[in-house]
Amino acid sequence: MNNVDSVTLIVGLLIAALGFAVGFGRALRFFTKGIFGIVISVFVCATFGGMIAGIPAVGNWIADLDKSLGNIHLGTIVYYVVLFFAVQIVRIIVVKLIGGIFSADNVVMRVINRFLGMAFTVAAVLLLVLLIFGIFRIFEDTSFVSGIVKDLEGSFLGSLYANNPVKFVQ
Repeated sequence: MNNVDSVTLIVGLLIAALGFAVGFGRALRFFTKGIFGIVISVFVCATFGGMIAGIPAVGNWIADLDKSLGNIHLGTIVYYVVLFFAVQIVRIIVVKLIGGIFSADNVVMRVINRFLGMAFTVAAVLLLVLLIFGIFRIFEDTSFVSGIVKDLEGSFLGSLYANNPVKFVQ
C-alpha cells in the first residue's frame, strides 16, 4: 500500500462517515441539486431520448414538427428541450418523495437512512471520480494529466483509471 492508497482509504472512510452523519435523504438531495441535477437530467435525456423518440406517437410528433419548422431539425431540438424540462420536473418530484420517506422520524428509518446514506455517498463520489477519469482520458496527452496518471500508477486509483468503464467519444 503506497501513499496514494493510504490517502484514498482515509478519504473514503471520511466520505462514508459524512454519508452516515447526513443520511440518505440529505445526501440524495445534495447530489441531485444544482449542477449535479442538471448533469443527471442531461444524462437521462441523452440515454433515453432516442428510445422515447422511437415511440410512434412521439416520433410522428417530432417528424411533423420538423416538417412544419423547416429542414434544420428544429423539431428534434424542441423535443429534447421539452424532454429535459420533463426530466427535471420528474427528478425534483422523485427526490422530494424519496427524501421525505427517508426523513421519517422513527428508529428503523433513521438506521436505514444512515446506512444507505453512507453507501450512497461513497457510490456517488466514486461515480464522480470515474467521470473525472473519463475526462482525463480525453486529455491524457497533456502534461498535467499525464503527470497525475503517472503519480497514480500502482495504486487503487491507477487501476481504476486504467479499467474505467466511462469512455467519452473522441
